Amino acid sequence: MHDRLRVLCTSTGGAGHVHALSPVAQALRDRGHDVRWAVAPDGADTVGELGFEWSPAGLTTLERRKAAGTSLSEIMQLPMAQRRGPLFAALFARAAGPVMLRELGPIVDRIRPHVVVRETGEVAAAPIAAARGIPLVTVAFSGVIPEPAREQVIHDLRPLWRDTGLGDPSWADVYGQLYLHPFPASFGQRPDTPVVRPVRPGRGASSDTPPDWVVTLGADRPFIYVTSGTEPPSVTFPWRELFAVARERDVDVVATIGPHVEPTTLGAIPANVRVERFVPHAHLLPRASTVISHGGAGTVLGAAAHGRPQLVIPLFADQWENGVAVDDAGCGIVMAPDRRSAEDLDRSVRTLLASPSHHDAATRVATEIAAMPAATAAAADIEALIAT
Repeated sequence: MHDRLRVLCTSTGGAGHVHALSPVAQALRDRGHDVRWAVAPDGADTVGELGFEWSPAGLTTLERRKAAGTSLSEIMQLPMAQRRGPLFAALFARAAGPVMLRELGPIVDRIRPHVVVRETGEVAAAPIAAARGIPLVTVAFSGVIPEPAREQVIHDLRPLWRDTGLGDPSWADVYGQLYLHPFPASFGQRPDTPVVRPVRPGRGASSDTPPDWVVTLGADRPFIYVTSGTEPPSVTFPWRELFAVARERDVDVVATIGPHVEPTTLGAIPANVRVERFVPHAHLLPRASTVISHGGAGTVLGAAAHGRPQLVIPLFADQWENGVAVDDAGCGIVMAPDRRSAEDLDRSVRTLLASPSHHDAATRVATEIAAMPAATAAAADIEALIAT
C-alpha cells in the first residue's frame, strides 16, 4: 500500500468533464487516498453523488458562456473545423480561467495536496500547481487541441501564469508531469509529449435498474440511440429531420434530448420513437445497433467502447474533431453542417445499419479500447510520480 496521498481534482462543471475525470479519481480513492474536488457549482451534484467531498470553484457552464459574450457568436461563424481552438480560448482561458485562478488558490493552500489532477477544460490548476511546486496530472476528455489553434490558446493562458508569478507557459507546462490520453490508437489526436500515457475511457455505468421498456430494445429489429448531449447547443440538433428518417425505417429509436430542448419544438413524434430527457448510456449502448450523436467525447468513446457504429452530427467545441476521429477510424460517419437534410441523414443511417466495414471497424476499435490501461493503472502511475 502506497503512503496515503492528498489528491485534489479540479474540474469545470460540464457532465462530460466531470465524468472524464471521475474514473481516475475513483481509482485513487479505492487505493486508499484522500481525494477531494474543486468543481464549478453545476458539477457539484455529480461529484457529490460519486461520494467525494468538494469545494465550489469557478464559473458554471452558463456563466462561462455569458462571460465569453459576443465572441461566441463570432466564433460560430467560422468553419466548423476552425472553431475548437477559439472556443477553448474564449470559454476556458479568458472567461473561466481568471475566476478559477482566484477561487482555486485558497483551496489548494488549505488542502495542501500532494498532487493536483485536472481535466483539460480546467486551466487554472496548471499555473497554481507550478507556482507551488505541486505535481500536476492532466486527464483529457478527448483529443489534443489542433496544431493551428495552439498558439492562440497559449497566448490567452499567459495572463494566468503571469498572475501567479511565473513566466510564459509552454504546452509541456500546461500538460504537467503526467498526461492521460483516452483515445484509442485509431482515433489519434495524441499530444506530442513524453509524459503522455493512454487510459481506457469508461463504458458508462449506472447503479439504477433499467426501466422495463429498455429491455426489449433491439430484440426484434435494429435499435438506434440518438442523443444531443446536455449542453445548450443541443437545441440546434436536426431532430425533425432525424424523426422523418425514423418514421420511414423499421427500427426502434430512443432520443435523449437533454435539459434545453423543448419537446414542443420537435414536431410530431413517430410511433417508433421514444423521447426522454436523459437515460444513462449504460442502459442503451449495449443494445444499440447504431448511435447518432452530437459528438461529445463521452458519447463517442462510450459508443466506441461498446463497438457501435456511429453517425456524428457535431454542434460545438471538440465535437467536429471527435467526429473526424470516428470517420477516419472507419467506424462511423461525420456530417458537415451543410449535409444534414433528411435525405443526407437517411443515406448515412442506411449505410451504417447495413455496412459490414463500419461494423468491423467498430469492433476493432472496441478491442483497442479494451486493451488500454484502466484507471487503476493510471492511479499507480500517479503514485509513482509522487514517489519520485
